[in-house]
Amino acid sequence: MELNKILVVIDADADEQPALARAVQLAEKSGAGLELMLADFNAYLEDGFYFDPVQAKQLRYEHGDQRLKELESLAEPLRKQGLNVSALTAWGNPPHAEIVRRVTESKPDLVLKSTRHHNKIARLLLSNADWELVRYCPAPLMLVKGGDWPEAPLFLASVDPDHVHDKPASLDQRIIAAARGLASVFSGTVQLFHSAWIPPLSGVFPLKPDSAAESNKLQELADSNGLSAEACHWSDEEISESLPAYADESGASVVVMGAISRSRLDRILIGNTAEKVLDALECDVLVIKPEKMPAQSQIFI
Repeated sequence: MELNKILVVIDADADEQPALARAVQLAEKSGAGLELMLADFNAYLEDGFYFDPVQAKQLRYEHGDQRLKELESLAEPLRKQGLNVSALTAWGNPPHAEIVRRVTESKPDLVLKSTRHHNKIARLLLSNADWELVRYCPAPLMLVKGGDWPEAPLFLASVDPDHVHDKPASLDQRIIAAARGLASVFSGTVQLFHSAWIPPLSGVFPLKPDSAAESNKLQELADSNGLSAEACHWSDEEISESLPAYADESGASVVVMGAISRSRLDRILIGNTAEKVLDALECDVLVIKPEKMPAQSQIFI
């Protein structure tokens, strides 16, 4: 995972910017350039809401200028440190669509965004930018929860050698490659984690996986990526519980996992693995997508 360009999503009006702090850490280690982006929208400044079109347009320009000044105040101290930093703003509804469009245009190697806990009601009923980016951002997306990484961080790759969770086999290789790439930049380590949980038969009788078979499949995946047996860990518990528990136990700095875009109806009913575990994880999360992503015309409808 080469880091040449990093896009940092800045949270408007937030007192702290954990994603920016992490991006600086990455840029200092890798030499990557940073692009700070603030995507914004306010219905009050739309034509005809409170103002006539001429007034609304002028107010939007003034609002954008003020946002750009805020970004420049964040960028200038970083430039003095020797970092290559640019800044831009975008206006649109929904704002996350502007972020995805910028990612599609500029093709950054990594996108960083600060995140925080979301309760179940917010996740189900609101079009939250975090969830939308998890689904549709075509570049690797790191959701930053804050806190410093240790000197030699652990990157925990969540893989599925069974390939039963609607995830193409090649995605595991992309997940591991991303974990190894970051580990090489930070002189860190990589471990693999697999949840072999099998849903109870008819919702009543618990089923147990074949321990030897699961261990062998995970070891084969590790061998093909130059990882040792000690780097392999699997659980027969549901991933929404077992992955956060092992991430805490192992002291992982980042969990690297895959996400697949689903239909709008499907996501309301069952969500996806990334969404189920995101709130439970205390560490940063790096979401990797398959090579082929849906067109924007199929996303924003």
